[in-house]
Amino acid sequence: MIFDRISFCIGVTAGLLLLASGAHAVNSTDIEAVRSRTLESKSALSPADEAVVEKFIRDGFAEMILEPDPWRAVDVREAILAQKGGPGPSPYAAAFAGAAARHLKVALEDISRLQDPQRRSRMTLNLVTLAAGLRTTEVVPFGLDMIAHNDRTVQYWAVKTVTNPGVAAQLTSQILGDEELTRRIISRLDQAVADGIIPQTMRMIVEFADSINTPEARALINRIADLRIAQYADWTVEYELLEALVLSSLGKQIQAQNADARRADLLRRFSQLYSYVIERYVLGEQTLDERRKTQLVSVIAETENGAISEILSRPQNRLRKALEGGKASVVEAERQILLGSPTQPGQLAARFNYDYGKAAGGAPITEPLRLKVPGSLLAGQQN
Repeated sequence: MIFDRISFCIGVTAGLLLLASGAHAVNSTDIEAVRSRTLESKSALSPADEAVVEKFIRDGFAEMILEPDPWRAVDVREAILAQKGGPGPSPYAAAFAGAAARHLKVALEDISRLQDPQRRSRMTLNLVTLAAGLRTTEVVPFGLDMIAHNDRTVQYWAVKTVTNPGVAAQLTSQILGDEELTRRIISRLDQAVADGIIPQTMRMIVEFADSINTPEARALINRIADLRIAQYADWTVEYELLEALVLSSLGKQIQAQNADARRADLLRRFSQLYSYVIERYVLGEQTLDERRKTQLVSVIAETENGAISEILSRPQNRLRKALEGGKASVVEAERQILLGSPTQPGQLAARFNYDYGKAAGGAPITEPLRLKVPGSLLAGQQN
């Protein structure tokens, strides 16, 4: 830590000199030479090469933090990321990511000492955005720490730091895979979902968990599905497009599941969420804005064409045609044919022999829970 602090102070001095001279882009001459030579040969970096990488990161971070112009600070950030190396693993990329990881926490501490709160906020976001742009597991611990940040935009980029496709590819790699780190990430994301995050951030979590496909990751998607079901039930759901991903992931789990009881549980969850999506469209036809109705139509059609067709092993397009016809009553009728009505099971239940629980007399319930229209919406429809 003492070494890091001294190094940062040296970088700050260098950054001040650069700013005083009117320069606003970190000097990349030396590191470009190292990157070009080592990436081409895939050779290990010498101590001298590592020193060049370390200096570039140190000076670059210092210059980015000291830059008073927010747009020029972004230019410095992008200049740093431009030297990270190729998308594949290499000694150079590992050295670059390692150096960046060592300086991220120190830089964050120094950012916290900036007097201007707006500049402090901008620089924090810049730093987390930089971490996400590295797309590597070396910076995952930093991202995990930042997920609890109270700024939603910072939280978004922190989640992106730990869930982007580059990190997912490393975690699932036979060579670079890290099961313990994967469990840590899923556990922290699970907590973030429980604490409450915006659905656009949740979208990255679903995509990541779906690509990781571990038992813990699948359980996280199921909990997200349950959360979304509850939000549909009380009409607080936002960003309905998320359901296309959630339903697709549930569909994959259903297809991969051989145990009847477990598959039935997944089918109930899938059917309930899909039913609420369709009912929200039907019941909100007169009250939801066009953007939200368009999102719901996209989810309904995409899920029918994808997950439903795959689960039933035959193409499905009845719901899409009903949506094109523009009659809510026809859409509702098709929902019951597929998912169940009060008097008989739907196509999915008939195929896989499941129900939605038992009635008071012990008879099987053949339809998902129905979406209740809030009084405010009823009043809007009557007007």
